[in-house]
Amino acid sequence: MVMRLTTPGQSAELTESRRPRNRAANFIVGSVVTGLALAACSAGPKPSARNSVNTVPDKTEISTATTSESTSTTPTTLTTTTLPESVGFAGCAPYFDTSRYKNNEYEVCTAYIVNSANIALQGFYKFGNNRIGYVASAARHRFETRYWDEPRQTEKQQVDAWPQTDRFLGNEVEQSITLVSLSVNLPANKAVLQTQESWKVTAPDGTTLLNEPLHAQDVTMCRGRLPGHVLHSWMVVSHSQVPDFDCINFDRSHGIAP
Repeated sequence: MVMRLTTPGQSAELTESRRPRNRAANFIVGSVVTGLALAACSAGPKPSARNSVNTVPDKTEISTATTSESTSTTPTTLTTTTLPESVGFAGCAPYFDTSRYKNNEYEVCTAYIVNSANIALQGFYKFGNNRIGYVASAARHRFETRYWDEPRQTEKQQVDAWPQTDRFLGNEVEQSITLVSLSVNLPANKAVLQTQESWKVTAPDGTTLLNEPLHAQDVTMCRGRLPGHVLHSWMVVSHSQVPDFDCINFDRSHGIAP
């Protein structure tokens, strides 16, 4: 599979899911996962990573690709941006130059690396197999607001197969995510990304539950406003690049406001 938080005020797309039944559980789990994600984002590149910052040429290349949308009522142009690679949230920094990147690239980058990977997925890997019901439920609820359809089912099947743990602090998760490129079609509520990711999950007893070495990861995301939410969210809908994916229809079929 795949290395995937956000600092307050930095994410333009910080959207929280509906409150779990136990507010205290959600606060505790959210705080722990957020702290871990912040540490991961600020840790910088790992020397063993194949795409270390030191090996990336210092140049910027911008290309434009045109794809065909399944609906003729929305613009069909995806602007693909390739930048020098940086591990974690640091890779989003260039996109905050909105005078140059006008298609909400910063929002998509932050939504995937921080909200989806570092908070939702990492939290699910850490607490999803916990015997403490309210801890596992809070992690699963947050995960399910960010991952939909095939990605959600794939990850849930994987975590459900892990032995349960009684440890309140959960599993140990190590991850690394480097954004390689992203394409955004804002009127169509769609984004396509490519990353380099590695993930390792270790149980409290030292058993390796997941070990994914550094690999290329394609991601398709759709944008919409979930029920009960004020802001829009970017949701992972496929672990592959799907240029003709109809996010407008996806939102409509899932009861999500576009």
